[in-house]
Amino acid sequence: MSERAPEYPIHPIILDRWSPRAMSGEAMTREELFPLFEAARWAPSSYNAQPWRFIYAHRETEHWNTLFNLMIEFNQSWAKNAAVLVVVISRSTFEKNNKPSPTHSFDTGAA
Repeated sequence: MSERAPEYPIHPIILDRWSPRAMSGEAMTREELFPLFEAARWAPSSYNAQPWRFIYAHRETEHWNTLFNLMIEFNQSWAKNAAVLVVVISRSTFEKNNKPSPTHSFDTGAA
């Protein structure tokens, strides 16, 4: 039972969501990771542009430190045991005509 009380009825899965800042250190397989990227691929975007790209590195691989060192010290303190680090980037212009995409950040956040 949640200790939080919404002003209006909402689904318990939303009310009871929890954002941990502690990682177990347990490895994550490709079979566990790639369905997350696949779900993001199906997220809606303006003109179906899908302006997002994901850069990832598993812990104890050659690219881990590159992504890890992008974070400030506070975030490194809780992310150091993550199985995978993911950097999400978005294209700020439409690929089809190179005009500004005002919703690229929102679309990428949805993904």
